[in-house]
Amino acid sequence: MEFRNTALFVLIFALGVVSASLIYEVGKITSETPLSVVSNPVQSVTDTFTAAVNGRSVEKNSPGDHINEKQIKVYNDKIELDIQNAIWSRFTDTNSMDPFLDSGSNGIEVIPNDISEIKVGDIVSYASKDGGIVIHRVIEINSDENGTYFIIKGDNNPIPDNEKVRFNQIKGILVGIIY
Repeated sequence: MEFRNTALFVLIFALGVVSASLIYEVGKITSETPLSVVSNPVQSVTDTFTAAVNGRSVEKNSPGDHINEKQIKVYNDKIELDIQNAIWSRFTDTNSMDPFLDSGSNGIEVIPNDISEIKVGDIVSYASKDGGIVIHRVIEINSDENGTYFIIKGDNNPIPDNEKVRFNQIKGILVGIIY
């Protein structure tokens, strides 16, 4: 019985690897300009499997610490946030950032003054070349002949957004969510 369970586990793992590889390849094909910087999903599956076997979770990039404790004042009857360049944000129901963000959530964003303020793991809003404002997570920062760009992906999306996002497209960095 133990051999059967082990064989079933290996089969499920192999199917996961094949599925991740297919998603990666389809993403490359369907992108207008395939991004060579997309992380290898097979490595991601391998890391997840290794961590699970060892009873740990996989380390992921978290947003940068944009608000320090001195900017937060908690009283019995209210909370005050001293945040410069803050904007209020609401979200639509696209499912791309589920379960973290959804319609009905309210956010606080700060407008970055410099490209160095944006870190891998941050959730940013940006003006998409397709039109509209998108809010997704920065997964990589790179540069090319046109300067620095960000690779951005919805947490619930299988592949990154299909454009290199430049600093001038960034509208805000999410620093707080109020459910």
